[in-house]
Amino acid sequence: MTVNALAQEPTVPSGERLTPMLRASVFVRDIDESLKLYRDILGLKPRIERVLEGDEVNAVLGTRGKTVRVAILQSGDTLVGNVGLFSFVCDTSPPPEPRSEVRTGDTAFIFITTDIRGLFQQVRDAGYAIVSPPMVLFPDPEAEEQDQEMLFFDADGVGINLIQRGSKR
Repeated sequence: MTVNALAQEPTVPSGERLTPMLRASVFVRDIDESLKLYRDILGLKPRIERVLEGDEVNAVLGTRGKTVRVAILQSGDTLVGNVGLFSFVCDTSPPPEPRSEVRTGDTAFIFITTDIRGLFQQVRDAGYAIVSPPMVLFPDPEAEEQDQEMLFFDADGVGINLIQRGSKR
């Protein structure tokens, strides 16, 4: 089934200047390694995969002579909130130092999940830098099950915040 992207794009709400964010994109060192997390562990589905090259692409990116591999990933069939992975072909940038704390300027993708414990296990087993395991951040005395959150970094230092909602009594 082909999804008509333009038909799914939100319109700019009255009185606003922007739509809700369509996609957040991150430049990664190795798109295949990034796909192991975003596609294989987190379960996002590839929507677009292609290679971009040429003067126009380099003009938009402010680069010269670069070729970019792109993977746009989504959950379900919506275009809102997608994740874009961009990688310069033949990039030899060193990986960031592993760390377990957030710093000014960091970026994080935030996702709701129904399997925070299972994802935590997979992320930990795959060796990603865990900032916090699943934990209750804001206790709710009315809740039968508490909301839980966890935070970890991908291989390029982008934070991933997973939230699992609890249930009310």
